[in-house]
Amino acid sequence: MQATIARHALDRVPLSIIFDDSTLLVNLNYFFMRDRNPIDGQNRRWEDVPVIHPESFTREFAEWCLEHGVRGKFSVVPCPAALGRIDQGLPMFSRAQQESWLKMCRELIVPAFDITPEMITHTFVVDLQTLQPIDPQLWEQWDWNNLPVDREELVTDYIALACQILANVDLPPQGVTSPGGFGNPIDFYAKVVGHAVRNVTGNSTPYFFKRVSGSGPVETPVWYPDREAGTAVGEIIASTGDWTGSWTGYGEVSVDKYITSDLAGGRLPAVIDAGDPAVLISHWQGFYGLHNDDRRGFNAFKTVVRRLKERDPHGERTQWRKCSEITNYACAREMAEITVEGHKIHLDLPVRVPDLTLRLTDVHVQGVSVDGKPLTRAAFRGDAFYREGDVTFAAFDPVGRRTTVEIRV
Repeated sequence: MQATIARHALDRVPLSIIFDDSTLLVNLNYFFMRDRNPIDGQNRRWEDVPVIHPESFTREFAEWCLEHGVRGKFSVVPCPAALGRIDQGLPMFSRAQQESWLKMCRELIVPAFDITPEMITHTFVVDLQTLQPIDPQLWEQWDWNNLPVDREELVTDYIALACQILANVDLPPQGVTSPGGFGNPIDFYAKVVGHAVRNVTGNSTPYFFKRVSGSGPVETPVWYPDREAGTAVGEIIASTGDWTGSWTGYGEVSVDKYITSDLAGGRLPAVIDAGDPAVLISHWQGFYGLHNDDRRGFNAFKTVVRRLKERDPHGERTQWRKCSEITNYACAREMAEITVEGHKIHLDLPVRVPDLTLRLTDVHVQGVSVDGKPLTRAAFRGDAFYREGDVTFAAFDPVGRRTTVEIRV
C-alpha cells in the first residue's frame, strides 16, 4: 500500500481571488496617484477617480460572494496613504461611518476572505511613532522593494504594527500583502513576516502575498518549516494577471483572458487542468471603476464565476478557498511524516488542517477508520473516503499530532 497526502484538500483544485489596495472607505488610489505623480513626473488621472468606495458597494459585493461561495483575500490598508490609522479614525469620515464599515467587514467579508494589511500606508514609509512620512520620496513599494536587511528589527516592527492596527479593530490578519514590489530578498521577507504576524496574532503558519505567475506552473511555497515548533510561513502566488480594471481603476477588463465562453481557453482552465491553485488577482479600485454605475471589474468577475461554475457544475474538480486555507494545507503537507505498517498509516502532523486528504494506491479499500473512528463511504467530502478507479481518497480533520489511519481490505 502506498499512502501520500493529496496536493489539495478533498483533491479539488482551489479557486481563490486576491483583492489588493482595499481599505476602509477610502479609494487609496486617488491619493496614491496624486502624491506619486510629482515624484515620477507622470500625469496619472487621479482627479478622474473617486475619492471613496462607498460601504453600500462593498456590502453588495460581500453579500454576492457569500451567496456564490467565492473565497479569497481582502486587504485592509491600516493607515491608507498616511491619512490616519483606521483604529484611531480617519479625519475625513465620522466615527459612525467608520464603525459601520468595520462592522460590515467583520460580518460579511471575514467569513469569505482573509484580511491582511498591505503594509502600513501602501504609499510612504512612515515613522513608527508618529506614522508620518519619513521622507515624501521614500515609498514602501519602491524604496523598500529591497528591504533594509541590516535593520531586521525595524522591518519586523514595521510589519507587526500594520498587523496590530488591524487586530485593534477586530480584524486579526492571517498574513500580509506586499504593496507593489515591497519585500526583497524574499527569504528575508518570509522570515520577518513569520515573526511579525506571530508576535501579534500567535498564528503558527501565517502567509504572505507578493508574486504573480502569469504563465506556467503555480506553486505554494513553504518557508522556514520547523517540525519541532510546528511553525512555517506559507506563500500564496497569484496565477493570473489582473484583467478587472487593474490598479488604476480604469485599466483593461477581459473575461476571456481568465476563461473563454467555450470554457476551454484563457489562463484559468490551463491552471486548473494542471492541478495548480487557480488564484486570481484583482485591485479593489478596478472592481468599483470610476463611479457606482461603472463596476467594470465586479461585472467581469461575475461572468468569470459563472463560467467556472459551468465548467465544474457539481464542484467535483474545484473548490473556492481562502488563501490561508491553501497555504495552511501546503504547510501541513510539507511538514507531515507518514509511516505505513501493513494496513495502518501512522501520521505525525506538526500542523493540522481540516479535510486533510490521503491518496491511497496499491490497495483495494473497503473501509477506513481514523483513530478508531470509521469514515463514511460517500461522494467525496470531509470525514469520508471515495474510490476513483485504482485510487482511494480519504479526508478527515486530524485532532492530534499523531494520528493512525487503519485500512480495511
